[in-house]
Amino acid sequence: MAIYLVDYENVYIEGLQGIEELTEQDTLHIFYTQNRCGLTFGLYEQLLACKAKVELNEVDVSPKNSDPVKNALDIQLMMFLGYLIGSKRAEQLFIVSRDKDFTLGTAFYERFIRDESIDLRIVPDIAASFGQEEPEPEKDAVPQELCESLVETMQTSAAPSFAQIVERYASAPPQPAFDIPAPGEAPMFTVQYYNTVRNLLGKNTDAETVSRVCEMISVSDTLVDFNNALARFYRDGQRAKVVYHKFKPRFEDLRHLSRAGRKG
Repeated sequence: MAIYLVDYENVYIEGLQGIEELTEQDTLHIFYTQNRCGLTFGLYEQLLACKAKVELNEVDVSPKNSDPVKNALDIQLMMFLGYLIGSKRAEQLFIVSRDKDFTLGTAFYERFIRDESIDLRIVPDIAASFGQEEPEPEKDAVPQELCESLVETMQTSAAPSFAQIVERYASAPPQPAFDIPAPGEAPMFTVQYYNTVRNLLGKNTDAETVSRVCEMISVSDTLVDFNNALARFYRDGQRAKVVYHKFKPRFEDLRHLSRAGRKG
């Protein structure tokens, strides 16, 4: 079940691309003002055919007899979003907008009121909510040593056949992008950094897992590196995905904190 909050002033008709993919379990709230409320016949037909529950929310741009308020729609949309989070009305909440100001709200959510049962994201249109957001783990990367060996062979002898290349690659042991230290070998980190990672994982997470994730963040230069490390550690794509989403919004801050606060 997903709920979509559409910033219609920002995305207009283009933000509703993908509306036909919604199901009867979904709800679509379209927030609009009289400043921009255009509706084409084509969109009208799409709204009628939409399987999801559709709510049109006209919001005020100013208090009575007062000047217009800047970002009036955004303020009221975020108020409604807070209500949805607190009442746990859906497992997935999407803000449909290209307005980057909403990232302040989602960052606050991740930092102070993160609920593991709710996935909150900002998307430019409805269709984007069905896409793959996080980078995929690297698969079948050719080991560097094998590449160098093949180049040397081709330079000093007749070029190997395709079958020979496949055979040598299949027999080569997989090489990780970097080594994850075994338990007990990981460097000590500050209490602040360690506790931050533990809290994001869950306070009941065992010390070994917390230490391994601390080290993964420390040695990962990019989110792709971190995602690949999680996939190798958990060996469970779904679990790795859940952990990745928890850490993604705070990855850069944690990475700097880990490197600034290493002990020894």
